[in-house]
Amino acid sequence: MKLKHIILPIMAAFLLFTGCTKEEVYYGSQIQTYQFNINPAQWIRSEGANLPGANNYLYCSVDIPGIDGNVFENGTVQAYVWNVYDGQNNLGAWNTLPFIYPLEIYVNNDDGTQSLVVVPENLRFEWELGKVTFIIQDLDGYDPLALADGQTLSFKVCVTRNM
Repeated sequence: MKLKHIILPIMAAFLLFTGCTKEEVYYGSQIQTYQFNINPAQWIRSEGANLPGANNYLYCSVDIPGIDGNVFENGTVQAYVWNVYDGQNNLGAWNTLPFIYPLEIYVNNDDGTQSLVVVPENLRFEWELGKVTFIIQDLDGYDPLALADGQTLSFKVCVTRNM
């Protein structure tokens, strides 16, 4: 009787393991990185009127052929802007978009003096098949030219696709 109790479980295990196959499937991702330096002349003004409260913004579109149907359906796109926070020591950091850029400008006062004012500029991006569009928009609705006129901005775009 003892033999029957040992043989039956061994046979059942044998049949169980011989009837199954293990198939390994690897799911992974590939990341492509693109970098763009956008100078002041490359920004295009939106068609909104240059009035407070209007849809005033600047944009610049760049082609990224790596944003294909696979990325559009299953992947992701992330963008960053390089922000120099210490110009004397040339120190900066990549900031994830959207990013509120603290633009410092001087305004003329009625008494002839100047005051430093910090204006928040919204930097963001949109992506579609084959293209990324960077957007600068002043948060109070005015024209955001001061940021785009002053310097070349560096952007990094990371495209993640499923393999």
